[in-house]
Amino acid sequence: MGEMRHKSLPERTAEVICDMLYRENYRIGAKLPGELKLAEMLEVSRNTVRQAIRILEEKGVLEVERGAGTFVSSKMGMSEDPLGLSMIMDKARLIKDLLEVRLLIEPRIAALAAERRTQKELCQLKHICTCLEKAWGQGDNYYELDMEFHTFLAGCSKNLVVHSLLPSICQTIILQESVIRARMGKQTILAHRRIYEAVARGKGSDAYDAMMIHLVQNQERLRSQDL
Repeated sequence: MGEMRHKSLPERTAEVICDMLYRENYRIGAKLPGELKLAEMLEVSRNTVRQAIRILEEKGVLEVERGAGTFVSSKMGMSEDPLGLSMIMDKARLIKDLLEVRLLIEPRIAALAAERRTQKELCQLKHICTCLEKAWGQGDNYYELDMEFHTFLAGCSKNLVVHSLLPSICQTIILQESVIRARMGKQTILAHRRIYEAVARGKGSDAYDAMMIHLVQNQERLRSQDL
């Protein structure tokens, strides 16, 4: 508590802004309110807000585009490799083990998302799902939208610790795309739609099952590739 009392007002304001990003599930690339609006919301001066934003920019949480505004960074303040997984040479084994970990935690994340998501978040999740389907239908790379779907879904769980696990989840998706040649294609697209529909119904058990099926399908995909 003593450390908290010695923090400057801009530092405390930066923490409040971070809390807002997590609580309101700001997605990557989302634009923050302007400095004046933030100052009014947080009941501090515009200069304090500007300093707080600078702190968060240095930490990789926010990105400031001159003339355009302040946006949530793709890094969200996280290390790109928090678990040191890039040092593991056996990528095929790494994919398998990461999937095992995802099977332990991600179905429960989906269940929490179904129980805690807001209507606004549900609309956004549907939009990401639709964009994912469109990209696949046009033959475009869709793995970035795949990562965004899982990342945003995790945010809907309202569990702040989950945020620290997201880089590992995303790394699994990236590794699968780079190591495994054959994609699941339509199977993946349908799985994401089922997850979304379960979340939309607000039934945690259905969302749990839908995510579990999706990840088990990924495991089967690995086995078929003899990895």
